[in-house]
Amino acid sequence: MKKNFVFWKKPTGDQVIDGFSRNPEYHAFFNKCNDVFEFRFADYTDSYIGNGVFKNVFRYEKGRIISAESEFKADAIYQFKRMAGENYDHTVKTINSPEFKSWCGDKWNQYQLLGEFMSKTFLISNEDELADGLKQITTDKAVLMPNHGQKGEDVTVFEKINPPKLSEEILKTKKYLLQEFADTNINIDELVSGVHDIKLITIGDKIFANLRTPENNIGEICTYDSPYTEILISQLPQGVLEFHKKVKEKIETLFQGQIYTVDIGITKDGPVVFELNNHTAFPYIHFEYAEDFLNTLIDIFNS
Repeated sequence: MKKNFVFWKKPTGDQVIDGFSRNPEYHAFFNKCNDVFEFRFADYTDSYIGNGVFKNVFRYEKGRIISAESEFKADAIYQFKRMAGENYDHTVKTINSPEFKSWCGDKWNQYQLLGEFMSKTFLISNEDELADGLKQITTDKAVLMPNHGQKGEDVTVFEKINPPKLSEEILKTKKYLLQEFADTNINIDELVSGVHDIKLITIGDKIFANLRTPENNIGEICTYDSPYTEILISQLPQGVLEFHKKVKEKIETLFQGQIYTVDIGITKDGPVVFELNNHTAFPYIHFEYAEDFLNTLIDIFNS
């Protein structure tokens, strides 16, 4: 008997022509879900009414997301974005867990756990803390970013002697992180030449890797819209795999069975963690590992 599986999300617009319509990899995933599960979508926090039951769910049919049952009881749930709130009853196994989603959205939390693998970092609440932090930064350049942020928005690389003006809005709502600059502008044979960001998508005991580089190789950091290509695991230096293993072991001291991406860069002194993302990016459908990636996700959800 098929399990009831719910993909819990916040829609970006019309159900038929929302963000998924531009991503064939999601459609490939949804088709696989239809084959393996009784598969449904649920929208927004208030779609969950307790005891594993969702109201007014949707199903996937021939590229369209259409209305289905008025109530649907799930055996497993995947939060595409964080949906479960403080009152969520945890009746059903939820991937990723609300606790992990909440913890991972705070980059200072990440540094508290993974500081040995990251650049020196300070939490900044005001101009005085910025000045004090800069005195302890040992690199000529530094990085300033919102503690709660995504897509590389409001991330600034600057000369330490010329810090930027802090945004009062970000100080009030998110706070900043000040970080030593990790210079990834190096050459690694058969992998990358220049500034880069390697995304190690972690699903159970499997790793899938993407490589980001700045647009036209201009810039000192990568952003969410920087072009990316796939990396075969065999292309990664052994030291990177060993580094990832240590990071994963550390994460599992707090959270087990989560699906996430570890963003790293390789510097002249070795790999460094930039951040964790509490979801996995989906590969382009033409990537060599795409089929294995989708099947691995399905296996995790089905287990």
